[in-house]
Amino acid sequence: MDLDFSKALQRCLDQVEPGRVTTCGAVAQALGDVRASRAVASWIATRPDTSGGHRVVRADGRPILASASRELSREGTRLFRGRVSADQLTDLLEPTRFLTALREEQQKLSERVIEQDGGLQVERVAGVDAGYDGNTMHIVAVSIDAKDLALTEIIAVKRQAEFPYIPTYLAYREFPGIEAAVRRLKRRPDVLLIDGHGRLHPALFGVACYVGVRLDLPTVGVAKHPLVGRVRPRTRSPSRASPVEFRGQVRGYAWTPPGRERPIYVSIGHRISLERALEVVRGSTLHGYPEPLRLADRIGREMKRNKE
Repeated sequence: MDLDFSKALQRCLDQVEPGRVTTCGAVAQALGDVRASRAVASWIATRPDTSGGHRVVRADGRPILASASRELSREGTRLFRGRVSADQLTDLLEPTRFLTALREEQQKLSERVIEQDGGLQVERVAGVDAGYDGNTMHIVAVSIDAKDLALTEIIAVKRQAEFPYIPTYLAYREFPGIEAAVRRLKRRPDVLLIDGHGRLHPALFGVACYVGVRLDLPTVGVAKHPLVGRVRPRTRSPSRASPVEFRGQVRGYAWTPPGRERPIYVSIGHRISLERALEVVRGSTLHGYPEPLRLADRIGREMKRNKE
């Protein structure tokens, strides 16, 4: 699968002739998903030497690049009060199917997710979190003892992000770093908690599923904000967790840990049942968030501050 976003973006920009402009939304549509609009703008803004980037404007006609006005004027593109008129827009670009192909891959791989425990014995729980400093990723994997939650191992990895942040395509941005960190753990964890969604995803295949299938590890998605689904009224379950329905099935739980006002969202990643996933998350949480993820986030923030 070709994950070269810059190449796909360039195929879109090459369609815009001098004297014309296009919008971030039009480019995102050509890439295969309008949710990529912000990523298009951010990519061009941080890479001003992108060929044709000066011909990309926001929905209101303002160029993405502050330096674009001179180049646009040279090409005969008129600006009025810093905006390009609508009659100079090329708003229908030939599709590249870049993101369409990735969505199709997610849907295909989602069929490989195993939603059963298989006699899983949990002695070591790990969590992995990715933080950012510009385009630099700080990925931290933290492993703890499942019984007393004692810290057993920390792995930190720094690398450049080669894929932009696009909602629902997080795995393609973070998996290379997550894989590098997890594979460096001396002891393979029994369960890996991922800071992101699993089955609670439009393709039923969020980053936790992607990591689980690719690494063949039991994984659980733990997210701070909902992505899809409807939270049902809480039952009298001792777990005090509310089921989250998506496409007619319970795909996750909304659970409010001690010391936290808002719920977190737990869903299956791979090779674990939903009830067991919630059990592992609850059992590894002392205050606010599961310990492996809380520690990984804290260490990642320290890495960012120290620039190490």
